[in-house]
Amino acid sequence: MSHLGHAAAKLAAIGYDVHPLRPRAKVPATRNGFKDATRDARQIKRWWEAMPDANIGIACGASEVVVFDVDTKAGADPRE
Repeated sequence: MSHLGHAAAKLAAIGYDVHPLRPRAKVPATRNGFKDATRDARQIKRWWEAMPDANIGIACGASEVVVFDVDTKAGADPRE
């Protein structure tokens, strides 16, 4: 399995629901996107063997993660 596949498996092992993203993009690589996210090691292995360069997506809700995305292009100051 690729470096990214191993990283996805490690994230799943510590409790994150992961899914593949298209290589060098933030677009889900599965039909149902974040709804396909899983912690199942066998599924993660299948995904990253089929798409070794896939980026890693984390289903925030299922993983109980909150993300703050500060868009500095819109003039926001990330220090605030």
